[in-house]
Amino acid sequence: MSSSKNEQFTELAKRPDIEQINGEYERMLEQIRDQLVAEIGITAWVPDENPRRASLCGAEFNDVGGDGEVRLYSSGHSPGNLPDAKWADALKLVESIVGQHGFKLHGAVVDRPGDHEVTFGNDWGAELLFGTAKNTTLSITTGCHLTQEAHQRGTPK
Repeated sequence: MSSSKNEQFTELAKRPDIEQINGEYERMLEQIRDQLVAEIGITAWVPDENPRRASLCGAEFNDVGGDGEVRLYSSGHSPGNLPDAKWADALKLVESIVGQHGFKLHGAVVDRPGDHEVTFGNDWGAELLFGTAKNTTLSITTGCHLTQEAHQRGTPK
């Protein structure tokens, strides 16, 4: 077993396992969706038919193999555009919620009238996208986390 694999596993073992992150991020997305509807007045969310996908970790943790996982969660969409007049308030609301989970605004992907998208990230490589154009969307990709089984085992396979 290479030292790189041990080092990568040890680094990931300091993080919550993927199931713990799954629960935290799903609750965070639900809070964002609920508050955008209640406080900003957007249309209720239409769930994605396939809201969750998973893959092995990428280049940064490629030696952990099946012990690590990255997940993508889609919140579906809120039909229709979020008006420009409400964008700043919606962005502030999202930033406030994700900030409680260690996310910081990384910047705008798109910022023009009727079309906005921003990205937030955390120290574990997670990325949250929030945007509006034809519809309002919200999704998150986790960083790499050990599977629950690997985290409990405490050593690489």
